[in-house]
Amino acid sequence: MKKIIGLLVFFVFQMICIDIYGGEVPKTKSYYVIDGSCCGGEDSDPHAVFGLEVSDGYILLGKALDKNFKEDGFAVKISKNLPNEKLFLHPEEENTYDWSIVIGDKGKRDGFNSAVILDQYIFIAGYKETTKNIIDRYLMKVDLKNGDIIWSQSFPSSKNGKSSAFESVVNTNKNGLLLTGVTNSSYDAMEGFKSYGNPTNGNAFSMYFSNELLKSKNSPKEPNWEKEYKKVLTGKSIKQIGNTNEFLIASSTDEPTVAKVLKIQEDGTTIWHKKYPQHGELTDIAITRDGYFLSGHKGTSKGGIDGSITKISPNGEVIWNKVYGNPDGGTNSFFNDYIVSNRLIFDECWSIINMNNLGVVFACGTGIEECDVLRGQTRIDCEKDPRQTWRSYLVKINFDGDIIWEKTGSFIFPGEEDSLDLASVAAEWIFINSEGQIASVNDLEFGIGLEIIE
Repeated sequence: MKKIIGLLVFFVFQMICIDIYGGEVPKTKSYYVIDGSCCGGEDSDPHAVFGLEVSDGYILLGKALDKNFKEDGFAVKISKNLPNEKLFLHPEEENTYDWSIVIGDKGKRDGFNSAVILDQYIFIAGYKETTKNIIDRYLMKVDLKNGDIIWSQSFPSSKNGKSSAFESVVNTNKNGLLLTGVTNSSYDAMEGFKSYGNPTNGNAFSMYFSNELLKSKNSPKEPNWEKEYKKVLTGKSIKQIGNTNEFLIASSTDEPTVAKVLKIQEDGTTIWHKKYPQHGELTDIAITRDGYFLSGHKGTSKGGIDGSITKISPNGEVIWNKVYGNPDGGTNSFFNDYIVSNRLIFDECWSIINMNNLGVVFACGTGIEECDVLRGQTRIDCEKDPRQTWRSYLVKINFDGDIIWEKTGSFIFPGEEDSLDLASVAAEWIFINSEGQIASVNDLEFGIGLEIIE
C-alpha cells in the first residue's frame, strides 16, 4: 500500500485556518478520505454531494463515473470505530469503509442526491436513466447494517419522454417521506446537480410516500400523491419548519433564473412563494428560531463569485443579504491583495445548517479561476498563486450576519505536510452529528472526504 500512498502524493493538501473578528476557529478532530476504490475503480472519480449520520457511522453519497464517463450513483458507509486521525480508507489498508453501493448502467446517467434514515433503513433518492434519453426519479431502500438493497423503484415524469430527478428528501411527522426535485425536463437540460450544474428546464414538484408504503418489502409503484409547481424550475432542498407540518423548498424561477422559496403544507399545497433577485443561485435553507437563512453564491460586476446569504422572516420577507468569501488564507508571497480586489476568486457555497440556534454555518469551496483571461504581470502572479488549488471554506455567522469564524483547508496525508503538490477540494454538504460537532462532506480531487470538526 506504500506504493499507492506514494502515487497519491500528488493529492496532498495543506491545512490553513483563519481567525477573524475574534472568533475561535474550531479544530479538525478527524478526517477520513476515500478514493475511487469505493465507487467503481481507480478512474471513477467519486463526487460526494450529501452525507448523514447513522447510529454506528456516517454515510456519504453522490456520483461517480462509469467506463463511458457517465454518472453512476454511489453510497459508502464509514464506521465510527475509527481513530480520530487523518486516515486514507482503502480495502488494502488497516482501516477501510464498512460497505459501498454503486448503481448504474454503462453509458447511462445515474446518481444519488439525498437520503434519510427511517427505522433500520436508509432511503436514498436520486435519478436513473432507464431508456435512451430518458432519466427517471429513483428511490432505493437499503439495510443500514450491510448495505443490502431491499428494493428500488423509478418514478417517471407525467409527460412521456421527459426526464426527472429527486434532489432532496426529508422525513415527516408521520414517518413518511416528502421529496422534491425536477420533473418534465428535457434530457439535455439535466446538466447535473450540486456543483455539477443545475437543470435548465422542467418544473419543481413535491411527492409523498406514507410509512405504510415505505415499510413494505416490495417497492411502491407510485407515491401517495405528487404535486407539480409551474414556473418553478427545480426543488434543490426541502426542510421541515420545526416540528410543524410545514416545509420550505429552495428553488428558482425559469431561466433567466432568480432564487425562489416555496412554503408548503405537508399535502403539498403552497402557502406562499417569493422571489429573491438579489440572492444569486439558491442552494440550501437553514431553519432557525430567528428566521430562515438561504445559502448560495452570485457573480459580481467585476468577475468572480462570492458566497451569498439571505435572511428572511417566517413570512418570506427579506431581512438582509450579505456576501462572503475571498479569504486570504496564508502568508505565501503569491497571496497578492489585488488578486482578491480584482474578483478573481470564486467562492461557491452549497450547504447551510443551524448551529444550536446560536448562528449558522455554511459550507463552500474557494479558489481562483480564469487566470488565462488576464494579461501581463497580473496573469503571471495569478498563475503562481496557490489559491488556484481550491480549498474547503466554512463560515460561521451570527443571526445578524457577522462573521464569528472562517476556516479553510483540506486533507493532508500523514508525513506529507511539507509537500507543495496540492489537490483541490470543496465542501459540498454539512451537518451536525450527535456530539454537536460539525461534519463536512468534501469533494477532493482524488475522491471524497469527511471532516469532523470540534
